[in-house]
Amino acid sequence: MKKQTETKGTSSLIKEQLKQVDEYFKEFNSEVLRQPKEKEHPVEIAFAISLKSKTVSRNWVGVQANLAKTLKSIFGNTDQNFRILVAGHEKPDLEELQRKCVTWLSVDFAPPVDSGRFSSDKREKRRVIGAYLREKGYCGYFMPLDADDWIHYRFIEFIRLHPISDAYILNKGVMVNVSLKEAWLRSRFYRGCGSSAVFYFSKDDFPLSSKKEDVQGTPFAVVDQDHKKVAEHMEKIHRGHRMIDFPLVTWVLGHGDNNSVLKGKKDNGISADDYHAIGEELEDWFYDYFKIT
Repeated sequence: MKKQTETKGTSSLIKEQLKQVDEYFKEFNSEVLRQPKEKEHPVEIAFAISLKSKTVSRNWVGVQANLAKTLKSIFGNTDQNFRILVAGHEKPDLEELQRKCVTWLSVDFAPPVDSGRFSSDKREKRRVIGAYLREKGYCGYFMPLDADDWIHYRFIEFIRLHPISDAYILNKGVMVNVSLKEAWLRSRFYRGCGSSAVFYFSKDDFPLSSKKEDVQGTPFAVVDQDHKKVAEHMEKIHRGHRMIDFPLVTWVLGHGDNNSVLKGKKDNGISADDYHAIGEELEDWFYDYFKIT
């Protein structure tokens, strides 16, 4: 039997967690906060988005709308030291893609013919982005981000306020079913969601080309591997990581075009019950933290 979601007037576990993020910034060492960020942590974050092909989407209009929300969640960040790279087959007609901080990369390989190829298609597009950054001499943070997930409005600020780390891994996050208008907290977030790690790469860590053989043997190979074992992958290449225990990313489900749904791993009725979690009703205050409206 399904549990009822939290109603208005009921204490929200998610809101409590998000308020802790605000409190964290208030209590953060004032000396650090007064330092010019560019001098302390000059690196930016490159968000790498692999967009599925129109030929394998159930609703291309919906896919484009989801991408627009993901981009808006980045645009709304307090720290604007970022760039966004989107790789795909068909370029959406979106105003958000016209911003200077966004680079569209067209791919020339064939789109997947079935759901079994969705993951490899995503990785191949990610390798295209990596090779592009190598060509441009980029050095900084790299975050694979699904084209329907949302990031917290202080996410970039949070990463850049801290000392540079080989990787930041999200141990906690929020899951949302937009059709059910339900949200819930998830522990070990990185095991379920691919939008859950930020890697630091030098120019030479990126691959010379998008060919799989050019990626193998480079540090960039960690983003080509199973995100469930990201900590183990980092250890194998003798690099460290730091865990983040704030819910700074939202994994969005229930819109009908999730790869995990199309592959049969999840269904559109997925809810907090499936994770033995407390479901909460999606309200306006939640969207404010992710700046997507």
